[in-house]
Amino acid sequence: MNIYVIEDDNQQRKQIIHYLNECKHIFFDLKISTLSNHLTFMEEIPKLTINDNDVFFLDIDLMTTYTGIDLALEIRKYNAKCSIIFLTSLEDQAISVLNNNIFPLGYLIKNFKNPSETKQIIIEMIKKSQLTSKNFWRFKQDKVEFSSGSETLFFNARDICYIQSLKGFNGRVLVKTLTEETIIEAKIGKIKKQLQQEYMMTSLQSYIINLENIISIDRKNEQILFDGQQLLSIGAKSIDKVKKALRVYSDD
Repeated sequence: MNIYVIEDDNQQRKQIIHYLNECKHIFFDLKISTLSNHLTFMEEIPKLTINDNDVFFLDIDLMTTYTGIDLALEIRKYNAKCSIIFLTSLEDQAISVLNNNIFPLGYLIKNFKNPSETKQIIIEMIKKSQLTSKNFWRFKQDKVEFSSGSETLFFNARDICYIQSLKGFNGRVLVKTLTEETIIEAKIGKIKKQLQQEYMMTSLQSYIINLENIISIDRKNEQILFDGQQLLSIGAKSIDKVKKALRVYSDD
């Protein structure tokens, strides 16, 4: 996830980057681009490889020949799915943006008097960005079927957050999806053999993790947040393994 911050006020840009750096322990793949010159960024856009999960913080009122809206329109020529967040001092600038069909993720009002509030807004925006990107990814179904006793159950593998073997219930696993949970009469080892998708992490003993559905990781509280606001409490050692798997998967 590449983050671009284009803001003509250097102090405000530094503040936003400071808040973003404080989020790095939550978003493992957050990378802040060194491209920041608002005077030349328009010329840089055609040279960029813009990914669907990239995020652009664009000041609307740039002190140059073009505005943040002009930059957003240029970005949209190369990627319709990346997230654009406008930086503005005025809350009534949204109409011109909507009329240009830019469809920004949101607006960050440049009032940094409450750092904790601003940081939380940025965290929520990045989570929303990841969620939006993953919703596009799920348009393509990836159906799998699991046998549970005499039943056959069907799932979209992309909707699965994690699968967990149930302690004290030999031969039963919990399948947690974006919207529901299902207990299956099966051993997790058998389920692992059925799930060959590259986004499914099957190396943990008692869990199968859908790497694509992870929104954030909180190592301090030993929790993984998935899309759909699904939380998994897991040990710190396992979290480290998940983070390593995420890095390898992202690099591929």
